[in-house]
Amino acid sequence: MAWVYFRKVWSRGILGIMVIISISGVALGVAALVVTLSVMNGFHSEITSKLLSLNPHIVITDMYGGRTDRDKLSAQLNNTAGVKSFSPFIYGRGLIQKGNASNGVVLKGIKPGTSRLSLSEGKWKDLAGDSIVIGKELAGMLGLRLGDTAFVIIPRVENITSPVIPRIKKVTVAGVFNSGMYEYDSGLVYLNIQTAGDIIPSDIATSGTEVYLDNPFNAESVSAGLSEKIGYYSLNTWQSRNRNLFAALKLEKAMMFIVLIMIVIIATFNIAGSLIMVAVTRSRDCGIMRAVGATKRQIRMLFHFKGLMIGFCGTILGTIIGLGLAYIVEKYEIIKLPPHVYLISRVPVSVNFTDIAIVGITAMVISYLATIYPSRRAGRIEIARELSYE
Repeated sequence: MAWVYFRKVWSRGILGIMVIISISGVALGVAALVVTLSVMNGFHSEITSKLLSLNPHIVITDMYGGRTDRDKLSAQLNNTAGVKSFSPFIYGRGLIQKGNASNGVVLKGIKPGTSRLSLSEGKWKDLAGDSIVIGKELAGMLGLRLGDTAFVIIPRVENITSPVIPRIKKVTVAGVFNSGMYEYDSGLVYLNIQTAGDIIPSDIATSGTEVYLDNPFNAESVSAGLSEKIGYYSLNTWQSRNRNLFAALKLEKAMMFIVLIMIVIIATFNIAGSLIMVAVTRSRDCGIMRAVGATKRQIRMLFHFKGLMIGFCGTILGTIIGLGLAYIVEKYEIIKLPPHVYLISRVPVSVNFTDIAIVGITAMVISYLATIYPSRRAGRIEIARELSYE
């Protein structure tokens, strides 16, 4: 009976219009939730992918600043399950200059071929001798191209009374990378680890070993096991280094879900309103149904089913609209972002069907709750009063 009433919505006058408004309200709320959660998931996935391409899964350094016993550490890493590869590195800070233009950068010395970052120009095997690999943004700032020369400058104070005596190294651009993350593309320079060791003073350099795992999401557990074996080394995972960023993304996703679910809740007020109007204007019909044997529970179920049908149609329609909008945003990249603000240059989209299922179930539950009062009101209709003049 609920379906018979529902499918003739166009012939119900004002009640039919209210049903259509109710379906549209739920659909818009669900669509907004699907698109927003897909974008939030996209941000999380995109940033995670970028970070994993630029950062080792575990960084091992000496807690006391001494020289790392690489042979002993290598033996421990080779015997650790889940470790895929590892290599030494050197970090330092300095300037890179071409002509009158200069920029502060982080210098990272690595072995050629150990980086997982793809180059847009050049090859990693060319990172030898006095050559460097720089980011696309930094190349644009300084006007550097493949094969151009520049100077790496590292300030150095020999003692308290002496002036700052910089170390200067002439280098050649052997490659350009484009990670899509502005901070890295504008401030990171790769050098051969031998060159980095020569020009970065040991007292201001940070050296250690970077470890890559078969599954980067096991970094915390592998790090905990390693810390018990290798003792005085400091271990830092990619997750702990970016904990604040991921916590902020998670909180933002949760808050957006709460805010946007309010749209669905508001939309379900239309469901309650339309069902109350049905209970008031169709009270005689309900009285006749009671007179021919329908129970109060059956009357209530009639209203429950009608409200759930409205919620179901709105949820399905909203999900289709949301997925369509998410596909358009992802396919055509219609929304551009300033990379120096948002780390990435476009709005990423990643559809998570678990989130969509949660949105759908939540919308259906809210739709059901909206039917409780109208159904109880209809179930309390008195037969004698409604049919006294029939």
